[in-house]
Amino acid sequence: DGSWVEYPELQAQFCAALGRAAGSALVLEGELGASLRELPVVQQSRRICSLLPAFAGNVAPPSAPHDYRDIDLLLVPAELGVAESGAVWLQERVLPARSGLFLTQHLLLLLPRGALVPHLHAAYQRLGSRIGQSGYGCFICGPSKTADIEQALVVGAHGPRSLTVVLA
Repeated sequence: DGSWVEYPELQAQFCAALGRAAGSALVLEGELGASLRELPVVQQSRRICSLLPAFAGNVAPPSAPHDYRDIDLLLVPAELGVAESGAVWLQERVLPARSGLFLTQHLLLLLPRGALVPHLHAAYQRLGSRIGQSGYGCFICGPSKTADIEQALVVGAHGPRSLTVVLA
């Protein structure tokens, strides 16, 4: 009947859900570029590719999809976040080479604070008829992980070793 779960604080729920998925969420105040430069994942990365207008990386986006494997940190704008699961929606128009989402060592997604929805039903409602109309799109929730190896959770097994979502 459409009576879905609601959360009193979408931001707190999103951060908690992403944490359970082995990702991390940060809420930034102040000037975006300066705040991003202070993050440990940025300071510890040598090869940074940024698709964010407010923050310049030191490496241009690779022309060959497999060259994203040499990027330490990829910064990408995200469109919306799902509080229930900590998932973030990305579309091909912001990252034409989708391999970057899976081959980079560390992934940082910039999400506007006002772009949070309570659950996937609301996410699909917001995306509406655009689904499937603009090429590739996906929800990402946390870094790569598997528990197939001796039943032990391994983070970064076959994709990014970390995922940071910055709410700004």
